[in-house]
Amino acid sequence: MKEEPLASSETLELIRALLARSEAIECASAAFRQKYPDAPPQMIEAAVFHVFRDGVGAALDWVAASERFLRNPDKGLDYGATWHAIYHLYNWTQFEALLPIGREGVLERLADIKFFLSESDTVAAAGVVKQLEELFRGDLPPPVVG
Repeated sequence: MKEEPLASSETLELIRALLARSEAIECASAAFRQKYPDAPPQMIEAAVFHVFRDGVGAALDWVAASERFLRNPDKGLDYGATWHAIYHLYNWTQFEALLPIGREGVLERLADIKFFLSESDTVAAAGVVKQLEELFRGDLPPPVVG
């Protein structure tokens, strides 16, 4: 569901409220568990990490880097701050796509592995295993664009 764009004052108020939360990580874990009840705990923790533990800070660092750029364009826009924000956003989008499949989706992928092994296609089976490992770790590098 797409939300209407917020006025700048509303955006700043939401940012202040989030930053003021002393229990943001606990709230995030509970919110993700509520939204995705079938997701394995490792996936919930990775989502919390990419959005709340590190992602919010990375986004704010990028906003700060944007202001530093306006103050001194000759230094350029901080590549590290940009990459860090993209890293977390990219991994969140991966989890957002994967979280809804939950346990059933994981079980389907395990069935795929069994099938490939029954067909003696170890390369395909290993590919599914690798995909699952990467998705559960949630540390995929963002794609290279350009």
